[in-house]
Amino acid sequence: MTSQYSIIIKNMSGQSMSFYAFQKQAAFANGGSVPAILSSSLACGNLAPNASSGAQLDFSFDVQNYVGAKSTATASSQVTFNASLSMVSAKTASSSAAAVQPIDLTASTPGQTTGNSSVLSIDPLGLSAAIYQPGLPAGAFGIQVPSFTPVPMPQLYCGCAAINQDGSITLSSFIAPLPNSQVNCTPTAIFYVGTGNHPVGQTVTYATAQAAECNFTTGYRMVTVQYNSDGSFTAKGG
Repeated sequence: MTSQYSIIIKNMSGQSMSFYAFQKQAAFANGGSVPAILSSSLACGNLAPNASSGAQLDFSFDVQNYVGAKSTATASSQVTFNASLSMVSAKTASSSAAAVQPIDLTASTPGQTTGNSSVLSIDPLGLSAAIYQPGLPAGAFGIQVPSFTPVPMPQLYCGCAAINQDGSITLSSFIAPLPNSQVNCTPTAIFYVGTGNHPVGQTVTYATAQAAECNFTTGYRMVTVQYNSDGSFTAKGG
């Protein structure tokens, strides 16, 4: 079983609150450019006051790094559904495909090889099993992106991924890559907890100033986050 990082959240305020988690944005390089980076909610839940309920939330994330890709496409300009006695028309219908593979980060030790790269395919969408690619920066993994024609739809994204409990895939920190390019991605095992109702997979504004930092780079596997009555957070590793 894959080991996990765990975030325990306790609501010490006097009212029920919604909390969500997101990962520190990875560093990306794509064909020599610095692309716009997007973030997604990785966990979300509503939590009653701890004093009256004793309740807590547990957000868990795999220690294993994953490379992921997602494509969204218009399935049809008009789709008609037969709902017994009535006909319902939809102007547009969309579908999406996602792919994920476990991947290692480039070792800092010279000469040590790791499965630090994956080859992206477009039609159909897929990612190869991790292979070794020399020359990548320490702590990074690579994505080899093929040629494609970028248009408003479909959109292609790739970057860090998480596998949800139901088996679905969420891109935690990701970009829209350039065609026929090399993407280098350097993830960090730091997560943030903020207040708000953002379902898993929803793209969120990356804002850390009012969020609790859960830093797993120092060796902790569990961090306890307390939401205080004054609206501040307290986070403690253990």
